[in-house]
Amino acid sequence: MPDKKKKPNRNRKHGEGSVSYDTTRQKWQVAFYGSDGKRHYKRFDDEGVANAYLIEQLNNINHGCFVAPSELTVGQWVIEWIETYKKNSVKRTTYEYYVYISKYIAPIGDIKLQDLQPYKIQKLYNGLLKRGLSKTTIHKVHAFLRSTYKTAYSMDMVQKDIMELIPAPKFEKKPVEIFDKEEIKSILETAKAKFPNRYPIVLLDVTTGMRMGEILGLRWCDVDLSKNEIFIRHTLSKSMLGKQLTTPKTKASIRKISIPLEMANVLRKLKNNVANMDIKQETFIFKTRNDTLIDRRTLERSWERILYNAKVPYRKFHALRHTHATTLLAEGIPIVEVSRRLGHSKIAHTLDLYGQSIKGYDEKISDKISKIYNL
Repeated sequence: MPDKKKKPNRNRKHGEGSVSYDTTRQKWQVAFYGSDGKRHYKRFDDEGVANAYLIEQLNNINHGCFVAPSELTVGQWVIEWIETYKKNSVKRTTYEYYVYISKYIAPIGDIKLQDLQPYKIQKLYNGLLKRGLSKTTIHKVHAFLRSTYKTAYSMDMVQKDIMELIPAPKFEKKPVEIFDKEEIKSILETAKAKFPNRYPIVLLDVTTGMRMGEILGLRWCDVDLSKNEIFIRHTLSKSMLGKQLTTPKTKASIRKISIPLEMANVLRKLKNNVANMDIKQETFIFKTRNDTLIDRRTLERSWERILYNAKVPYRKFHALRHTHATTLLAEGIPIVEVSRRLGHSKIAHTLDLYGQSIKGYDEKISDKISKIYNL
């Protein structure tokens, strides 16, 4: 305890704030008026730290970058960010994803939002890695934290966005899995012969590269068989509320794509067998035998059986989409057209995924250069 004879109370001039010793709590107390017009207090064990804190706050006030002290913790802010800023502005599945990923920040949840330091976040990442989480998941945690702090910083809740100081955790992207032509042939023949109810779905993915949710969410009003075209307007998503027909994530995903005549004929046959078609033709194209919507997991199980019977090594159903894209690019279809067909919002994403499949033109380029310069 400080020597009371030295009169440790060190009040500063009015308007500058003060540092004084609180004998009841045995702490050094800082008091000052912020640019928000309110008087703020904070206590410290050390007088030097208290003085440094006051100087820092007054300097921030003078430079117009003052942030009012807050007891809000990282955990409390994450919950508020999800419920207040995201719940009503994102899809239900995205909201549930945020809730799911937020559980990984529990080790830093009790730290004050304004006190969190970069090394604590790096320590969090190291801990998650030791728990066996993949680097991909840790990268998602990083992106989540970055979004929450970006909002906090924009609202003057923190002095600086510390996430800008932390590099994104590195992770290796797995190469996309695809099927070769012989495997696709075997898959289609097996599905047609042994799984006739699933054959139209498999053929549609092979010929369009649609996402699973887009296929399962397809209705007859989305198909124009007179022009051999499909309009992708929705996707079938599954959340805690059950299966829902929702709009795609991006505007680019809402698109029109052409289908081969063979695919159109298969769909035409299916349509002719629909018993009770509604006037607006909003009946779903693909349903179970009980006339209910097909669950993603149910389709995945059927897919596993198709590959097993076709004697083709297992790859996810999504590999059909990758195969469609790489096949088009290998045949020289412009990447902008492939990107549009896949519903990618940015061509750069298509290039990043399938750039290695683009047909090489290096030799042709060198020939053209020779002709241009008359070499």
